[in-house]
Amino acid sequence: MTNRLAMPLLLLAAFLLAGVGAFIVGFTNEPHRVWGVFLVNFLFWSGISQSGAVFLAILQVTNAGWGQPLKGIAARVAAFLPISFLLFFLLYLGRESIFPWIGNPIPEKAIWLNFPFLFVRDGIGLAILTAGSLVLILSRYGKGRLFASVFLLVYVLVYSLIGFDLVMSLDPHWYSTLFGAYFFMSSLYLGLAALGVLSVLSKKYLMSEVEISPAHFHDLGKLLFAFCMLTGDFLWSQFAVIWYGNISEETEYVILRTMEMPWAPLAWWVLIGSFIVPFFVLLSRRVKENPWSHLGVASVVLIGMWFERYLLVVPSLWRGESLPLGWLELFITLGFFAAFALTYITFGQALKDFSVGK
Repeated sequence: MTNRLAMPLLLLAAFLLAGVGAFIVGFTNEPHRVWGVFLVNFLFWSGISQSGAVFLAILQVTNAGWGQPLKGIAARVAAFLPISFLLFFLLYLGRESIFPWIGNPIPEKAIWLNFPFLFVRDGIGLAILTAGSLVLILSRYGKGRLFASVFLLVYVLVYSLIGFDLVMSLDPHWYSTLFGAYFFMSSLYLGLAALGVLSVLSKKYLMSEVEISPAHFHDLGKLLFAFCMLTGDFLWSQFAVIWYGNISEETEYVILRTMEMPWAPLAWWVLIGSFIVPFFVLLSRRVKENPWSHLGVASVVLIGMWFERYLLVVPSLWRGESLPLGWLELFITLGFFAAFALTYITFGQALKDFSVGK
């Protein structure tokens, strides 16, 4: 297996170096652009990785025996979390490019929107969540239902906070009490899509000994279908309330992303790729059961949700007339992908020594 993985590992290492190089170049030349795509990828890959631990906790709380073969894959997914935690603090370097309220404070929100407090509260929350995830994966103390239940509550609280602080505060005059719920729910949605993709590829190339049957893919597909409907419902509920409320502080955020160029076409792609296509395709039992069709629809969800994170973040930071999508965004995204994939592959062997699947 080592020889077979030598070339993929070298390619991933090259992607990682290219991503670091693009970040350094962008950091000096186009800081708003580079920090925007950095934050998009941080939210995207961290959400996927955190969902691996959340999936394990859900199986533990519900005593779901059907997911036993998927536990090892979910544990590998969560291996990126320590790196994600460190990457969070890189945002400190780009705080003035990311958070407009640092240069233009809002007096009535200054108690909450101030930069030392934001990094302290988010850092503590992510530290607790990362530590809890590692305990859940690596220690027998994480195998109890009580621990898993508390862990899920912490996930809901911390990821709601991350949604408020790292997304909603980029446009500090916009507010939504529903956004925190939407953010942690949509993070789990994209995590389930990633789990579907990785289950197919791992069974084929990395973990041929794991018994993943069509029934497992069917159950995972049903979960993906359920969270497609649930996340889509949260999205529609938020949109509808803002629309009929017609409050300028709320509608400007929606109008910019759905009706103004260059963002409006992207909003349609997000709607179609993330929700409409998966909803209708996943109605089919055969699609859910077949590994390759499952991989196809899950990949569409992942691409759509990457652009959903992009649409949440970048319009708040970019004021150009065209979409900031080019080599800079491509290489930084490839760098994050490589870091995630390298931890998935290399730490996966170490995780085999623990009883995540027992």
